[in-house]
Amino acid sequence: MKVSEPAPAYGASDLQGLKNRLIATIDASTDERKLEQCWELLQGSDMPCVFTDEEFEEELRLSEASGFLSDEEVRAMFAKWIR
Repeated sequence: MKVSEPAPAYGASDLQGLKNRLIATIDASTDERKLEQCWELLQGSDMPCVFTDEEFEEELRLSEASGFLSDEEVRAMFAKWIR
């Protein structure tokens, strides 16, 4: 079983609108590196960050074990913007 977000349902006009927005963004871009990354993403057979349940649990375990910030530290960091 794969864990992923539900795919949005696009009609023909919605899909064409999305394609048009992508084309406009590409036409306006001058960042060759970013365009190369987009090309690689669109050519890939798998979407990034799609895990089986077991893979996700392992990624979560590794993330939590890295020890960068605790929940309390994250809350304290964001508290200064919420006040």
